[in-house]
Amino acid sequence: MANKRSYYDVLGVKRDASDDEIKKAFRKLAAKYHPDAGGDEAKFKEVSEAYTTLSDPQKRREYDQLLMFGGIPGADFGGSGGRGRYTYTTNVGGDWSDIFNNMRGDGGFGGFDFSSIFGGAAGARAASNRPTKGSDLTMSVDVTAEEAFRGATRKATYRVPSTGEEQTLTIKIPAGAVDGGKLRYRGRGEYGTNGGDRGDLVITTHVAEHPLFKRDGADVRMDLPISMYEAALGATVEVPTPDGTEVRLKVPAGTQDGKTFRFRDLGAPNVKRKGSRGALYVTVRVKVPTLLTKQEREALEALRADDARDYREEVSRYGAKR
Repeated sequence: MANKRSYYDVLGVKRDASDDEIKKAFRKLAAKYHPDAGGDEAKFKEVSEAYTTLSDPQKRREYDQLLMFGGIPGADFGGSGGRGRYTYTTNVGGDWSDIFNNMRGDGGFGGFDFSSIFGGAAGARAASNRPTKGSDLTMSVDVTAEEAFRGATRKATYRVPSTGEEQTLTIKIPAGAVDGGKLRYRGRGEYGTNGGDRGDLVITTHVAEHPLFKRDGADVRMDLPISMYEAALGATVEVPTPDGTEVRLKVPAGTQDGKTFRFRDLGAPNVKRKGSRGALYVTVRVKVPTLLTKQEREALEALRADDARDYREEVSRYGAKR
């Protein structure tokens, strides 16, 4: 080595470095200087020569003995000719994978697999010149329930990691946006290499919960409280809808708690089927008063006394069988 550096200096490790530390150092430098990846061929030869010697226990012992006596072996120690078992060559018109195969077959690299770094030398050369699309970038946007129903726009600024530049775009949140939905803006992600296309910008919508309406895709569900009198006698109730209008619900006399009514096309816009909407499902919740006036109590007690219906017939029948 012309500059009289030791092989340990070349790999940037201490003289008592472990085999793993030597392999790790070589792996890093080989990836950096590999000619097929646009690196420095001379430096790649240098680190390869150093690794060839230090990765072999016998060669390393001989090398360390020479260092103890104040000498630094030349390039012939483990590389071209001399005591080495193979020769470095300049790869003019050839394929570095041939060299690597010879090294592995001859044991020169102690079983080190270059494919773990380069995916095969020939493949690495082809991949290094191939246009590669940039990676996708991701971000999220918070949306109110009302904005998700009717649609909205947002100004967003984000940074491209490779260049650090800030870019701004207007996010169009579609009517009917759902929590966890994805909006993809093509060509707004990371820059490609070797003329490759830019990646995409993928935005995830986080929709806040509505105090009344619950989303089930494009369908919307809600609970409608009614009194026990309305449930027993029937009633007409004004019901709000997601688009801000109201619809009349006719509650039949004798309606039971948990009864669900369906209103077609009164749910949220369907983002997967343009121009269509989901349904609005209204579930009746019968409310029983917890505080009664004296007159109410007396009236209800009189009604109960006159009521001859058996509301627990099925329960009683089951108990009789036991």
